Amino acid sequence: MGGVITKDSNLKENAYLKKLSGVQTFDDNDPFWNKLLSFNLKFENDEEINLEPFLDEHLQNLMYNTQKTGNFSAFIRLFLRRSTELRESEQCENKIYLWQTSNALLILRYIAKFLTQRMTESEFVRIFSKDSGVQEDSDDSESSQGSSEAPEEELYQNTAEEFVSELISILNNLPVTENTLAIHVESVRCIITLLSSQIYNSSIVNTSIIFRFFIDGFCAKNAAALTKTLLSNYLSHNSGYSMVLAKGQESLVLGFASSVWSMVQMAAGLETTEESTEKPPITLGNLSVLLLLNLACHQPLNATNPFKETLALFQNAQEVSTLPTQITSFKIDFNGLYDRLCATANQESSMLLLYMLLHGNSGFRNYVLSRINLENLVVPVLRILHDGTRDKTNNSHVYLALIVCLILSEDEIFCKIIHETIIHNPSWLDVDFSVREISLGGLTALVFIRVIQKNALKTKDRYLHTNCLASLANMSSSFKNLAPIVCQKLISLLDILTKRHAKLVEQMKEVSKSEEGGGFSANLHDDITALEEGIRTLLEIINSTICGGLRHNSHLIYNILYHRQLFDQFSKHPMFQDLLINISAVIAHFSAKMIDVKQGDGIGMLEIIEKEANVWNTEKLAKFPELKFRYVEDENTVDFFVPYIWRISAKNSGINFDASRIKLFQEN
Repeated sequence: MGGVITKDSNLKENAYLKKLSGVQTFDDNDPFWNKLLSFNLKFENDEEINLEPFLDEHLQNLMYNTQKTGNFSAFIRLFLRRSTELRESEQCENKIYLWQTSNALLILRYIAKFLTQRMTESEFVRIFSKDSGVQEDSDDSESSQGSSEAPEEELYQNTAEEFVSELISILNNLPVTENTLAIHVESVRCIITLLSSQIYNSSIVNTSIIFRFFIDGFCAKNAAALTKTLLSNYLSHNSGYSMVLAKGQESLVLGFASSVWSMVQMAAGLETTEESTEKPPITLGNLSVLLLLNLACHQPLNATNPFKETLALFQNAQEVSTLPTQITSFKIDFNGLYDRLCATANQESSMLLLYMLLHGNSGFRNYVLSRINLENLVVPVLRILHDGTRDKTNNSHVYLALIVCLILSEDEIFCKIIHETIIHNPSWLDVDFSVREISLGGLTALVFIRVIQKNALKTKDRYLHTNCLASLANMSSSFKNLAPIVCQKLISLLDILTKRHAKLVEQMKEVSKSEEGGGFSANLHDDITALEEGIRTLLEIINSTICGGLRHNSHLIYNILYHRQLFDQFSKHPMFQDLLINISAVIAHFSAKMIDVKQGDGIGMLEIIEKEANVWNTEKLAKFPELKFRYVEDENTVDFFVPYIWRISAKNSGINFDASRIKLFQEN
């Protein structure tokens, strides 16, 4: 049973593919379909291969001929009928039926991707119901909702919506087993492919026909159930696919099923020998989160997004529901979700999901902030910030990591707890010497200081600069027992920004004397303003630390005394002089206690600082407004998130989108 194709070039000559794409008409009951779906591919030497070039001619012919033959719509009707028997086939372990269904989804995905690249969305939706001149409301059109009493036209806008609804039903209702895994994977990929018309537009499309199915069509009623399913897949189905070959006396059908799944892997470019260090493995879990983010990040025109709302409402499975009964939501294990996010924070899709949950779901945010193992989440996020600025990797990933840190830093308890958690041997840290032991709070501050310094000298990204300083400012009143290296780097950063500010001011003066320095002068003015804002924020951070934790930060006082000349120059600057009141008082008080200490006796200085810090009355210090910065999502975030999630999807879904046709973002 079934055809065996041993060479990829045979795809061009495959008789069944020729018939599907030709001028002969097949209705959905024709035996032809069983023959078409009973195939397998075997590659020599397990070579990876892209099937697109070998299918191109068939797909071109199908695009033109199906307008008359209706073979594509017949194929859709066949699938809709088969899908109603999937649950029973899974229970009976009817592997042939399940195998053929996964093959059907694979072929439909390739067809859908080809057509969405070349047709308008309305044209694409129309051919779902085109059948030799029979229109959408034909009595012959089959519904997958056979148990429903309502007429089909009241359930679905068109056959395309019915197809999408059936894919959702498969994901929600068909158990994930070894026999059904391929069906689930291809169902997710099919939905992503159906939504992908977005990437062939240069701007965000708010009127997508297929996306509207999920927003206000029949499919929208399943938003909460689908969200739960996709999140559950993310938590539970994270094993990479491995090639399984037929062995010994196993049945021929099992051999076919194994090899066709191997073909899916190869077409996706998945390495079966070892996990790639650059891309996350292609798993049902990772594909599910890509689909969920695609659905949740989009902002429909004049409508709310039920997937974004559901992400904000779902609750911990261990807690009693506090939601009004009329609100549709669900419960999921927060502990499993937290652990999974910690383990995959290095993946862009996971970081985006983490951001959306921390920003939108207050219950999950509170759960995260109550963890005693916060380092499991914070350290991976800090590594994204650290490595991203060092290696100049994906800026979007770095921005999300930064926003996650900013959201966490808004919580006072978080800012205190991180100074009680000790991190040992962070070997990834790029500093002057190895750090054997440091508090999580100190590590966080050190990474932010390093990012600001790198940014000020090289990239000059004002967004990065501002948000790093905001996070440091939020934590400053809770700084406790900062390591010597953290205090040293903090004062060093202030020194670097000050020197750069002085240099740019001199350049400004020289340019102002020139008659042709208008544009350059404007750029210098912006740079000087940014540096002045940064210097002032750093002085505010030092002030906040002095007022909130003088007794616990002797190394900071030591570094202030050591660099007292740096602070002297701020006393005459109108933008900074108000912030020098407390710093000058600290310098004066502790300097007076150092009269008998020998020059260079750092240990002696620290002993006196620790003693005096415990008895000095900090109530005499000047009071300043508490430093509190909060993240506020911009109104136009869709312009960032939609292209970003599609870029991630194109890279990590295993769907070979044609980069030359993509307009939404520049494919590298």
